[in-house]
Amino acid sequence: MADTPKPAAHAHAHAHVPKYAETIDAGYRASNRVWIRVWIYIVSGHVFVAFLFLLFYVGSHKG
Repeated sequence: MADTPKPAAHAHAHAHVPKYAETIDAGYRASNRVWIRVWIYIVSGHVFVAFLFLLFYVGSHKG
C-alpha cells in the first residue's frame, strides 16, 4: 500500500450537482389535494362496505 493520502470523497461531490428550481406544485396545495383524495377513498370505502353489510343483512333475513 502506498502512503499517499487519498483525495477526500466529499471534496468534489457537490461540484456536479445541478441546481433545480423549486417545483410550483410543492407545499400546501399539493398536500391539500392528497388529503381530499384520501377522504374520497375513505368515504367511498365505507359506502361500499355498508352496501355489503346491507346485502348480508337482507340475505340473512330473506329465508
